[in-house]
Amino acid sequence: MNRNQTRGPLTPAEEFRYAKLAMEWYGWGSPIGLGIALVELAAAAVLVRIAIYGF
Repeated sequence: MNRNQTRGPLTPAEEFRYAKLAMEWYGWGSPIGLGIALVELAAAAVLVRIAIYGF
């Protein structure tokens, strides 16, 4: 394959397909996204506990 090939702009269907593939890995359903969501939920629970009961 020639590395100097240039590609034209993507069609809307291609853009949607690539965006969908990216969101499958990088979105909230990915392992990374779920891990971040769990950390955020734990931090929110700690802040609520501190707000109600104090230190």
